[in-house]
Amino acid sequence: MSAKDIAIALDISLSMGDRYSELVPSRLEASKEVIAVSGSRALQAGSRIALALFHERPIPLLPLTAEYRALMKALAEVNFVREGSALGDGIVEAVKLLRSSKREKVVIVFTDGGVTEGVPLRAAALYAKFSNARLSLLILNREVRGDVAEDLRAAAQVGAEIHMVDSKQRLLSLAFETLRL
Repeated sequence: MSAKDIAIALDISLSMGDRYSELVPSRLEASKEVIAVSGSRALQAGSRIALALFHERPIPLLPLTAEYRALMKALAEVNFVREGSALGDGIVEAVKLLRSSKREKVVIVFTDGGVTEGVPLRAAALYAKFSNARLSLLILNREVRGDVAEDLRAAAQVGAEIHMVDSKQRLLSLAFETLRL
């Protein structure tokens, strides 16, 4: 595995507090656990990681770092904020965190797939593509419907990888696969 720069966009909307499985209290906690495990492996391989959060607007939390301790400290501070999910804005913010990178760029998004506002997903996926960042959305939900499903299909048409995830084990497997660990 070659060292790469990875930006994680993490949904912190209230719906991420919904129960995910018997083993994990919420989608957010499952995401944080998977980020910690996959992040550790990526950092050991020489990659760097940045972290952006999003709810009704994006929040850059952690600039690119090669320090596992910094990642864990940032994750410990993450909690739910409020309603609203600007998924496209979260993607754009994550891509911006990779702006100065000369390495392979990967943006991985952890979300339940609820989109209520912000930059359209297709536009965010195009921004990632034109910024030479590979984009993968890990959606902690069995399905999404209506406009969101259409938005996800439009993002996939311009190169985003879309994965519906129904277990923490599958989430971890897809994170490793996306990061090519």
